[in-house]
Amino acid sequence: MKKTCMWLAVGVVMLLISGCMGTKQHTEGNQQAIKEVKGQVQTKETTETQQIEAAEIDKQNWIQQKEPVALPILMYHSISSGNSLRVPKSEFAAHMKWLKDNGYVTLSPKEAYQVLATNSTPSEKYVLITFDDGYTDNYTKAFPILKEYGMKATIFMIEQSIGRPHHLTDAQMDDMMAHGISIESHTIHHLELNRLTQKQQEEELKGSKVFFDQRFSQQTIMVSYPVGRYNEDTLKLAKEAGYEMAVTTEPGHAKKEQGMMSLHRLRISPGLSPESFGRLIEGN
Repeated sequence: MKKTCMWLAVGVVMLLISGCMGTKQHTEGNQQAIKEVKGQVQTKETTETQQIEAAEIDKQNWIQQKEPVALPILMYHSISSGNSLRVPKSEFAAHMKWLKDNGYVTLSPKEAYQVLATNSTPSEKYVLITFDDGYTDNYTKAFPILKEYGMKATIFMIEQSIGRPHHLTDAQMDDMMAHGISIESHTIHHLELNRLTQKQQEEELKGSKVFFDQRFSQQTIMVSYPVGRYNEDTLKLAKEAGYEMAVTTEPGHAKKEQGMMSLHRLRISPGLSPESFGRLIEGN
């Protein structure tokens, strides 16, 4: 009887020891899992912090200017020859080389807006390159040069001209946008806005913005007035449509004091040598 009781006692003790060891292993397993989760969270937080810090560094690198900024917005149309709106490929290439050689930073529309709105710049030399109408040669002739120099540019596209003869196709625009080129609005039909009723102007401005917003999954922030024609209604309606900036054909550097809906541009005409091009940009 005594031996039986003794063996029972030993069995109970063994069960207790086994249970404690199992609990310990389970606890250690949980602790390890918690450590792994914490490590993953910390890694994610570290990555997010680094991304935020990188963004802040980029912002901090912009230079706050003391004097009002004068932004050169270049206005090109077709890269070909034949009239005063067409600049030959060789001349366009020489202009882009001059910008590169002289340390100019090319801007996106969002960056251009930040320059004018905050009076700060990413460099001491900066420029916004624009093309009106969206001709095919913007893709076949200008785009390779822009890619070669790693430059940004903006094309003001006419909605109804997409895919038409001598104009950009959807595939060409998609390719360009994948390499730093922005597509913004040049209205639906390229009509002289100052000759339209308020309702017609609204349809041209708002309708094209909605189209480009949806087509490119973007916020279209710029519009170029066709033929540079506009009136007081145009300025009001462009702002109400949701644009943040609009450009005209008025000559000169763009300045905030002109009004963000009526910014000036520098027309680039054929026959402009690199030296004359440089003087135009630098205001000399």
